[in-house]
Amino acid sequence: MLVIYRPQQGKKFSAHSKWLNTQAKIHAIQLYWYETSGHFETDLKQIKDLIPKYSQLIVLGGDGTLNLAVNAIAGTQVVLSLLPCGTGNDFSRQFGYSTQQWRSTIFAGVARNIDVGQVGNRYFINIAGVGFNAEVVLAMGGKKPFGKLSYTIAGIMKLASYKGTLIEYEDGLQATMMCLFSNGRHFAAGLTPAPDARLDDGVLQVITIPAVAWYKRLWCFALMLFGKHTRLRWISVRSCQQLKIKTSGLPIEADGDLIATTPAVVKCKAALLQFKVLN
Repeated sequence: MLVIYRPQQGKKFSAHSKWLNTQAKIHAIQLYWYETSGHFETDLKQIKDLIPKYSQLIVLGGDGTLNLAVNAIAGTQVVLSLLPCGTGNDFSRQFGYSTQQWRSTIFAGVARNIDVGQVGNRYFINIAGVGFNAEVVLAMGGKKPFGKLSYTIAGIMKLASYKGTLIEYEDGLQATMMCLFSNGRHFAAGLTPAPDARLDDGVLQVITIPAVAWYKRLWCFALMLFGKHTRLRWISVRSCQQLKIKTSGLPIEADGDLIATTPAVVKCKAALLQFKVLN
């Protein structure tokens, strides 16, 4: 089994790695540990070179490390497993698994075909977007000094000052605060922007929040904690296999990192990944 992880992680990582080493000995399975460097393209190439030797890849980490793994194995026969121990762990939230249940998927789970999103030549497994969320990630500059609260603090600081942007979609222009392309349900370390998104329906749930007054934005994000914001009449929710953004120069965020700039076509690639879940 190939295991990829980000260096300098905390107690949960230590507990997972100790458990995994113990179980590998019990099952007489050899583990190869790959420590990521933080340079996406370098890590991606090296992991792709390793992939032909393995049938299962285990991620010990969060959404960023998971995104790297997805880009390395999407469309292959390699099965992806996850032991969440990152900062936000947003993708893993929708399963509702305990630590023990996640561990159970490694050796006894079943492989389920799930969708992934695609922007250009980059895949994402959870949520991508333009507007407010991308500007927050840009402002953070890759730093998370307050752990998972870093997203919340950066978002609050940006909420009042960000006025939105004019985005040209295929069906016209719209003053937009944020447009999300959701394969998964959660982002920003606990918000639920796409409560009805599914990983195996062949579409992305597109959530568009217009550029509205600050108090409406605040109310929207408060409701998003519970996935109730989609009831607001001024929020657009639709499902699609593909969506094109024509506006130039907007950063695109996916799975917690900036991955591209517009113009771009965002696609759903149905059943492109095998992911281990509970039996």
